[in-house]
Amino acid sequence: MKPDAFAIFETPEDHVSWDKYDQQNDLMEELTNDERQRAMTGIRYLRALLGEDFLRRAREEGNPVCFWFFANTASHARRSLIRLAEELKSFENAGRFTGLVARLKNTYKAPEALTVLGAASNFSRVGFNVSFDPEIKSTGKVPDLRLFDPENSEEIYVEVSRLRKGGHQDLNRRNYEVIWHAVHDAIWSCPAAFDVTKPNVLPYVRILKSLGEKDLIEVVGKIKDLILEAATTKQYLEFKFKDAIEMAVSPADDHSQVKVWASARGMRDMVEAPIIPLDQELNKARDKISKELEQLPADKPGIIVIPTTENHLFFAFHPQQIIVEIAEELRQYPNLLCAALHHSCSDGEQEQSVATLGDHAFVTTITNLTTDRTALVMNESFGLSIASNTVEKVRNAFLA
Repeated sequence: MKPDAFAIFETPEDHVSWDKYDQQNDLMEELTNDERQRAMTGIRYLRALLGEDFLRRAREEGNPVCFWFFANTASHARRSLIRLAEELKSFENAGRFTGLVARLKNTYKAPEALTVLGAASNFSRVGFNVSFDPEIKSTGKVPDLRLFDPENSEEIYVEVSRLRKGGHQDLNRRNYEVIWHAVHDAIWSCPAAFDVTKPNVLPYVRILKSLGEKDLIEVVGKIKDLILEAATTKQYLEFKFKDAIEMAVSPADDHSQVKVWASARGMRDMVEAPIIPLDQELNKARDKISKELEQLPADKPGIIVIPTTENHLFFAFHPQQIIVEIAEELRQYPNLLCAALHHSCSDGEQEQSVATLGDHAFVTTITNLTTDRTALVMNESFGLSIASNTVEKVRNAFLA
């Protein structure tokens, strides 16, 4: 019986060793012999392409290339690694390929680079010649891709840009995380907190509005002090900070008052924050299209691809509403052939499907690692000349 595929990593150094991942292929029993050989070839290709020190830096910095394709020892993740290596190799002679490789090495840019690579592979599959980071001489702008259809001598430019979560969302999350840790640290700092035979002090904190860093530091100090005071004085206490935070805490021997307080506010968890407002996510997508259009030449057909995985767009809106709203935005830009909004997630068992709405489509596809959903929105007011079968190739890049 072969050892477990993960057991080969015995030290921290093993996790950044190309040799260990190469050896691991032999231990992954769900791979076929052909897949095992392709995985070995792929890892050796990536080692030469990305550099000997890449895994170490990627692990330290949190580069998703490391965590998606190497740290995950499941067979489907190794199949995705095979696909990554083979797609990269297929473009190594494409224009400015080195720029794409540089982006993959950059932790911040790697997610977008992977999306650019995926889009390039889809366009190449349907017959386009692809080059990366083409410079538009008339403007000095640099879109992500240039597509050339050799059948019709058509030229199309593609811009890829992530729709990221907003600053307000980041602020909400930081407030919640800092206060959650402060509450739990304070509980365990109370006298007799580790005596499992006795109950602990019980606090509830309700975040009504996110705070700036200075106020957050002040609130954290008061929360900790209040929890310790309730534990030592055995008194029920309440606290409010401006219109942003309210809190109640009961001593260890009597939780009744704080439970009444929490119940009156519909609270179930010790720390709760307001629901993230999602009504603006679609407007942010429209603004993204307007901004990214600046990278595209006005006299050539353009395509904008927007990865939305970091954003809540696909959770907040029905696909039909996304398509209708984005279609309205596209009508303003006669050089924009279409836009594709793309979301990836781990979503369990799904079926592949294509739902159409006129010329638009909502596509669900299954990869080795994720369920991918794409809203393909064609511009009904596209005003440039382009061969019909070139347009069909563009559609097939997203639909087929």
